[in-house]
Amino acid sequence: MSRLRTFLASALLGSVLNLTSTASAQLGSIVDQFHLPPDYFSRFGSLQAVVSNTDGYGVRYFPLPFSQDIRLSLVKAPTYVDVGLTTRVNDTTFAIGKFYNVPTFEITRNPGKGVQFSGVLRGDNGFSSFSGGYAFTLAKDRFRILNNVGVAYKGDKAVPYTQSELSTGYGQTFGKVNTYVAATGRYYAFPLQREGQASADFYLAATTALAPGLSVHASHFERFVTGTVAIADYGLGRYESSYLEATYRLPASWPSSTFALGGVRSRVSRDWTNDYTYVYGDLFFKSDLLPTMVGPSIGYRFGPGNAEGVWLISLAALNK
Repeated sequence: MSRLRTFLASALLGSVLNLTSTASAQLGSIVDQFHLPPDYFSRFGSLQAVVSNTDGYGVRYFPLPFSQDIRLSLVKAPTYVDVGLTTRVNDTTFAIGKFYNVPTFEITRNPGKGVQFSGVLRGDNGFSSFSGGYAFTLAKDRFRILNNVGVAYKGDKAVPYTQSELSTGYGQTFGKVNTYVAATGRYYAFPLQREGQASADFYLAATTALAPGLSVHASHFERFVTGTVAIADYGLGRYESSYLEATYRLPASWPSSTFALGGVRSRVSRDWTNDYTYVYGDLFFKSDLLPTMVGPSIGYRFGPGNAEGVWLISLAALNK
């Protein structure tokens, strides 16, 4: 088993080094040509700025100026550090760096249907895994069925496993209300340990416009779990949460300026499982120089029995 892990790790590392070499070559080309990719500035729409008194400071998914969309994450949080590069090519995700304080190499191919494979190698005796399988769809792609087999590592422990999932989602519009429902059923089996865990997720959401510029979104999530797992990292637990937000976007013509107030948003999130409630108020400013609206967010977390109150101050973003 150790030889298999060494072989897979070598293949994974070789692929990541090849990706790094390609990125270096692209950097040299950019320096020579002094121009940015045509879609470079549009990539900033998925950038995540982290400025929070509880989550730390930094940036996630900052686009580098390569023809291939490679992202840099650099975050210093109270309990961990993220420093890494990620990209996605032909339904395959590549990642290299230190995530949540753990050195990580990852190559994961997970298209909606077709061949699947994944190799995740983590240092410091972290959770690693190698798997392969296949996914297909039924009923005009309304149902997706996934089956994987693999081996997971935790320290010196190696555990073969199988993974089976069935997922579906459906959207429907009723007048001005857009609704969406989704469900996922999964089963992890560990044949050598004679253990297995089944879980089911259910998600419901609705969005509507109450007035010009004013939208309301509500959603609810539930997870049910039964059974046990041989590797704790695959273990899931019962979970239930609800979310409600109201967003008002000011008219584009008011006021006419390169920097102006763009919108306001209020959010309420309820973690029923752990008895936490989060309340936020967000203020957004827009500028011709930025692809999204950004601004301060001030919130408050109510703990179990309303006994663990914490102020939450951060930077929030909203699409224009």
